[in-house]
Amino acid sequence: MTNSALTIHYIADILSFKTSTKTLEEMLSNPSFDWEVIVVQGSKHLVLPALYCRLKERNLLHTLPTDLVDYLKEITNINRARNVRILNQVHSISKILNANNINHVFLKGTALLALGCYKDNAERMVGDIDILIETSQAQEAFNLLKNSGYNKTSGFAYDKKDFRHLDRLISEEELAAIELHTGLLNKKKWALIDIPGFIQNKRIVNNIAIPNKESLTKHLILSWQLNDHGHYYNAVSLKSIYDLISIKTHEEQVLLDNLLKLKYAKSYLELAKFYFTEFQNIESNNYMVFRKLMYDLKTSYKPITILINLTLYYIQYLGERIFLICTNKSYTIHILKKAFKN
Repeated sequence: MTNSALTIHYIADILSFKTSTKTLEEMLSNPSFDWEVIVVQGSKHLVLPALYCRLKERNLLHTLPTDLVDYLKEITNINRARNVRILNQVHSISKILNANNINHVFLKGTALLALGCYKDNAERMVGDIDILIETSQAQEAFNLLKNSGYNKTSGFAYDKKDFRHLDRLISEEELAAIELHTGLLNKKKWALIDIPGFIQNKRIVNNIAIPNKESLTKHLILSWQLNDHGHYYNAVSLKSIYDLISIKTHEEQVLLDNLLKLKYAKSYLELAKFYFTEFQNIESNNYMVFRKLMYDLKTSYKPITILINLTLYYIQYLGERIFLICTNKSYTIHILKKAFKN
């Protein structure tokens, strides 16, 4: 196991609600404990505010260097203030969409903030405001929000066929951009999530439309595994696993059993089980054991990790570009224009 994998274990122990406070205090109080690598990996996984909040809740901030406590506190305060503003945005966007009978549901980070599943909303770092819109109403919703102050757009330099969301909508007066989705996964994997059912089974929490727990869980897993290529790289996302723990997915056996029918959820939950005690009761099948063995091989030695990741990256990059050139005329023209310009 590389130092990076060991560091992820330490971070998972801090985030987990099942690690004993005494065990954690002994681990963190060790003079050789390397806080610098914790900060680097915690930042990479977007969980620094969550780490601070969990340590504060357990009264373990005294185990950290004073300057690190100040640093994490500042980041957490900034993120808390940011999330307050984003939640205010969510409420105002929701009012606009509801007033115009737009069938919608908020996704991922904003749904989790609206749900109030964290003891401190500063724990969750949020980027854009993602909203799933009924396909037939997507353009109407886009124009509606564009005329409501989100009058700047940002998208691809070429036509992106069958992409899961429209161009990002940006307001100079608001903090977060909006992405209106008509799909949740890349085209080849559309069938894995029933979009009409996803919207139909939504629930209203604090006047905000969010997915039910099954839909929310499935989307969080598949978004990482497929859209962010976690399955392809056999990589772990501490942020999304902590999201699942925060909504208590690990306590829903029927939900877990349904998830384990998908190979992408199997590989995801196998790594969640490896790092977090909350998932330790999941029974691994042969496929999950194989994925874990491949993960162990990949993380056994840093040069191997780098070599495997680079190889996978270039295979993916070249494959996607060749596919685009063969299937997307707009992309081909875009590439030719860049080439002639250079």
